[in-house]
Amino acid sequence: MTFRQIKEETEKVYQKRRNWQGAKGPFDKLSINLRELVLCKQYILYRLQEAKYLKDKQRELFYLELYKITESYEKNWAN
Repeated sequence: MTFRQIKEETEKVYQKRRNWQGAKGPFDKLSINLRELVLCKQYILYRLQEAKYLKDKQRELFYLELYKITESYEKNWAN
């Protein structure tokens, strides 16, 4: 993943967070899990970018795999 791709994915996460309707609830379990997953994706993208800056290939691969896993979970839960 390039720095540009990381930035684009981070912007997608920011957009999802902007679309949240605040704390208007009650939330069902799925909504809570999806929000947690979006926050995890944001954290993973930050760590992936940091690993790229530090040129730490091992950490970069680790966070890239974590990101792919969270992507697949989000796609499965959203449907």
